[in-house]
Parts: sequence; structure tokens; C-alpha cells
Amino acid sequence: MVLGFNSNPVPGLRKKYDRAREKADKLKEKEKKMRILRLLDQLEPTLIALEEQELPKFEKKKRTAYVKEGVEQAEKILKEKEAKKYSETSK
Repeated sequence: MVLGFNSNPVPGLRKKYDRAREKADKLKEKEKKMRILRLLDQLEPTLIALEEQELPKFEKKKRTAYVKEGVEQAEKILKEKEAKKYSETSK
């Protein structure tokens, strides 16, 4: 196996998912918090299936891309929140 080649990206996705969920739980803005949590709740069944089921490569790639895109979208929403917070404090 080549060093640096990640043949199983699921543990990394789970880690990113958990971090995004923890950050969302700490948000005080209910609207953004609910938006992010709904998005992550939609991804969880797919992530669990990736972890627990043997899937064909094509299906695994498709589901991995779906979860990765969703987690990145949640992180983007979280970063918008942080950027807005920093811009308000610098005034």
C-alpha cells in the first residue's frame, strides 16, 4: 500500500461529521443551529451504512461523495457564522 493513500475515507468523514455536529450544538443562533443539524441528520443514515455495510465500490464512492459534500456544506455554514462574528468584533 502506498503511504498517504487513504483506501477507506469513512473514518475521516465520521471525524469531520462529529466535529461539525459538536460545533453546531454550541451555536446560540437557533435558526442556523437547526439548519446545520437538519443537514447533518440527513447524512447520518448514509454514513452509518458506509461504516457497517459491505457495499460495491461504485455505491461506496457515490455515498462517500454525498456525505463529504454535505459535511463540507455544514462546515461552510459554520464558517460564515465565524466570519460574521469576527467582522462584528473588529468594528
